[in-house]
Amino acid sequence: MNRTQVTSLIIPLISIACLIGGGFLLQTNGQDQVNASRSVKGTTLNSDSIHVSFEQVGGKVLSIPVKEETPVKKGTILMTLDAKDVDLQIEQLRTQIAQFNTQISQQQKSIDLGYARAATQEKQAQLDIAQSQVTQSKSQAALQRAEAAERQATAAEKHVNDGARHEDIQQQRIAVASATKSVQTDQTNYNRNKALYDAGSVSKAALDDADSSLTLAKNQLSQQQESLQKLLNGATAEERMQAKEQTTQASVAVKQAAEEIRGAQLSVDRSKTQLETIQQSRQQLADQKLAVDLLQQQKETQEVQLKTLLLKKERLVLKAPQDGKITAISTKVGENVGQGSPVITLETNELYYDLYVNEDQVGKFKANKEVKTHISALNKDLQGTVRYVTSAPQFANVKMSREKGEADTATFQVRVYVPKESTLLPGMTVEVNTDEISS
Repeated sequence: MNRTQVTSLIIPLISIACLIGGGFLLQTNGQDQVNASRSVKGTTLNSDSIHVSFEQVGGKVLSIPVKEETPVKKGTILMTLDAKDVDLQIEQLRTQIAQFNTQISQQQKSIDLGYARAATQEKQAQLDIAQSQVTQSKSQAALQRAEAAERQATAAEKHVNDGARHEDIQQQRIAVASATKSVQTDQTNYNRNKALYDAGSVSKAALDDADSSLTLAKNQLSQQQESLQKLLNGATAEERMQAKEQTTQASVAVKQAAEEIRGAQLSVDRSKTQLETIQQSRQQLADQKLAVDLLQQQKETQEVQLKTLLLKKERLVLKAPQDGKITAISTKVGENVGQGSPVITLETNELYYDLYVNEDQVGKFKANKEVKTHISALNKDLQGTVRYVTSAPQFANVKMSREKGEADTATFQVRVYVPKESTLLPGMTVEVNTDEISS
């Protein structure tokens, strides 16, 4: 091969190499490999998994109704623990609460009945006091009348027993003389009217008036003469006995009235004592009410304990917190598990990927911001949503340092969630061009 032929072969080869190099430069937008790694981020899709555990309870596993790779819905029962001890405690508390209810009801009824009885007794006692005071007032008036009657009867009896005084006899003789004079005058007047009537000079009515006056005068004279004779003769044995009986009756009336007053006062005193007793009964009822309140507080405490046990029993049944698929079960039926220990791993229906960006790029990512995501296998773009941005682990810092060829580079982790689709599978490669994301 001569020189000319070699030259003709080299020139086309150089041209081809230039074309290839130019195409590559166009494809990388004129950037080198380090610069390209800074703007286009490649990573893989992951399924979000959660570790499910019993909340604040532990115990012996009674049943596991699901298996690994089993799809579940939110609320599906995943595992149950033995609830025998809790059931016994719940039954015991319910029995105690029922007993408290019975005691509270019985004591409250007794208190209500006691207050009603006290009110009735108080009303009756006040009524008795009022009636006794009325009786006492009436008896006091009766006593005063009886004492006056006793004084009069005693004076009359003394007068009967002592006989008439000389002055009384003289006064009575004057009364007899006056009555005799009246009879004589009325007799003369009657005789004159009788003569005139016989002569036809006066009417029969005038004669009748004169006759009536004469009759009245004679009767008064007879009474005055009888009184004078009694004064002169003195009281008879029968009159003396009658006077003594009147005095005795008056004394009995005084004692009876005094006894009624004392009885009324005793009734008032008894009623007042009963009022004091009623007040003491009310105080005892108030003390019983405090005891009922204490029972009520104890009951409420046990009701809180019952609610706690019911919540504990509810937590003995482990349910799926959301839709997903069982990927791992870390215990078996019959084993004991502790509270808070993960027993089931649930792969959720949410997909995410992690980006590791440097200090210059992190400002473009904020929580809830949408990120254009390219799915390489599907050649499809999706909109992801940033969940959080945080400092990256140490291995990511080393990786970024190697990619950039720098010794010290601060790296940040960006977690992005993408909507679930039937064609998306965990492990697929995704790419994000940070240059297409605005700050």
